[in-house]
Amino acid sequence: MISPNKPDYSKLYNNCIVHDSYNYSISPMEPKQFFGQPSCARQRQYEALKAFYHDGLPALDAAARYGFSVAYFKKLRSDFLHQLRAGTNPFFQQPKTGPKQRRSSEDLVAQIVALRKRNYAITDIKATLQAQGQAPSLDTIDRILKAEGFAPLPKRTRQQRLDVVPPAKLTPPRSATRSLIDEEFTTTGAAGLLIFLPLLASLDIVPAITAAGFPATREISDVQALLSLLALKLMGAKRWSHDSTWSLDRALGLFAGLNVLPKATTLASYSYRVTRAMNRQLLLHLSGCFQHEGEAGEFNLDFKTIPHWGDASILDKHWSGSRTKALKSVLALIVQDPDTGQLSYTNAEIQRHQQNDAVLDFVDFWTQGRGTAPKLLVFDSKFTTYQNLDKLNQSAEEIKFLTLRRRGKKLLEWVAKLPSEDWQTVKVERAKGKQQKLRVHDGRCTLRDYQGEVRQVVLTNHGRQQPTFLITNDFALPLKQVVQKYARRWLVEQEIAEQIVAFHLNSPSSSIVVKVDLDLTLSLLAHNLYRRLSELLPGFEQCTVETIRRRFLENGAAVTVRDNTVTVRLNKKTHLPILFEVPWMNQTVSLPWMGLNIRFLPGTVS
Repeated sequence: MISPNKPDYSKLYNNCIVHDSYNYSISPMEPKQFFGQPSCARQRQYEALKAFYHDGLPALDAAARYGFSVAYFKKLRSDFLHQLRAGTNPFFQQPKTGPKQRRSSEDLVAQIVALRKRNYAITDIKATLQAQGQAPSLDTIDRILKAEGFAPLPKRTRQQRLDVVPPAKLTPPRSATRSLIDEEFTTTGAAGLLIFLPLLASLDIVPAITAAGFPATREISDVQALLSLLALKLMGAKRWSHDSTWSLDRALGLFAGLNVLPKATTLASYSYRVTRAMNRQLLLHLSGCFQHEGEAGEFNLDFKTIPHWGDASILDKHWSGSRTKALKSVLALIVQDPDTGQLSYTNAEIQRHQQNDAVLDFVDFWTQGRGTAPKLLVFDSKFTTYQNLDKLNQSAEEIKFLTLRRRGKKLLEWVAKLPSEDWQTVKVERAKGKQQKLRVHDGRCTLRDYQGEVRQVVLTNHGRQQPTFLITNDFALPLKQVVQKYARRWLVEQEIAEQIVAFHLNSPSSSIVVKVDLDLTLSLLAHNLYRRLSELLPGFEQCTVETIRRRFLENGAAVTVRDNTVTVRLNKKTHLPILFEVPWMNQTVSLPWMGLNIRFLPGTVS
């Protein structure tokens, strides 16, 4: 309890601004008041202890005078005695003056001393240590030499300076076909990439690359060049110019059948030699590699605007829905199989005047590769023209389409006048087992430049202010399936969004369209490989590429090559047991194009 004749130290303490343990800023006061009415906590502690030990004031009175509880004052005295017995001053410490003492490792000191004994100047010592991966400053080297008693070097002649042997320059190895000599090496983050090698063998991806007719160089084959580019795609490399992160990784080189991957200049110049015809041939062969049994022949089609931010870009402007404006960009077509989630076709060489005919080009591509035309194409309202819809309908295969009709003022007025008995309720399945009730009108209509009638399905109560008009030439398809199939078209937009994140589609490395087309083709291949791998991972079938890469592929390993067999011992990781449920992870797989076998082992517990 504070005496009524004593000042309220809690109020005085609130006026005190604490900066550190010993320095305070206080309100203006007289010198006598400063000593008679201590305001800061540290000062009140000092005065309370002084009153108890020096002036003989009882503990209860000393605590009450300076605003402390009895228990706190008891603890304060205990800490005070403990510090005194330890030989430290609890309140007043002598500040340290002079420069701070800097300590260097014994190995660094020994190296600097050894180099000085060989008459190396400070600059020569710094250059030598930098070549060895160390970076001490000139001041640090000078300080160490003075501490060891070395005097400055006398002025040297030109010949004496030339006699100092400079450190050898560390140059990365040149990319070349990997020899079959037995070897061992470790990798810290790219070991998971080797998991795709057995998958490439089972899907016959390498024969597809060979059949596509890609160019080769004197030292690197077509397969090695494409696998080098694919390795960077699978590992999520954003720019080829970022080669300092992968140019010396032996695991990435092994994936391509090389000692190390080619440098950025080699990869960039190689991409200029690739034509659209080569990419198209690879896509034709890949459509057979990733073929599933019982395919329905249904496809979702959508355009992706890949912006280019260069000041001198010569690209056309295309509409970007995500940015609600036209941008200098590459217009790319992406086709997805909604049943498997895999991508079936890409094309980044679409000009503005060719945009409406892109759907016909895909039909020709698929018919050439499979021998049969697609059964159902689902796309947006502005994807093509009504005249091209008529061509699909009049084709020999009678290709079915499902798209949106462009609504206008007259259509909206017509819908408003429809009687209630012409509407019906349809339940549509949504994510996580939920259902949505839609108000639907099923009828027929005619279109400009289209022969005959089309089926028109009007949707309301679907979360949008205006009704949606679906049109299709499939009159036999049940109404519920018509609605459900178009709802699945949004999946292709999800796949595009996933590729933007995983494969950096919004960051093209060039305004040269042929390079972007190769990049998009490799993105399709990488995406499908990830999808096929995720199908074999229990519980991760629907995970994104980023999740699969982070949880399963970003891992280190010890790699051993013995008797034409590559043994990859993966480091311990949380999801490693799930990865070893994949069939090829528990067997030795042959890699014919490399003349090697590969097997995987889990990291030990110890």
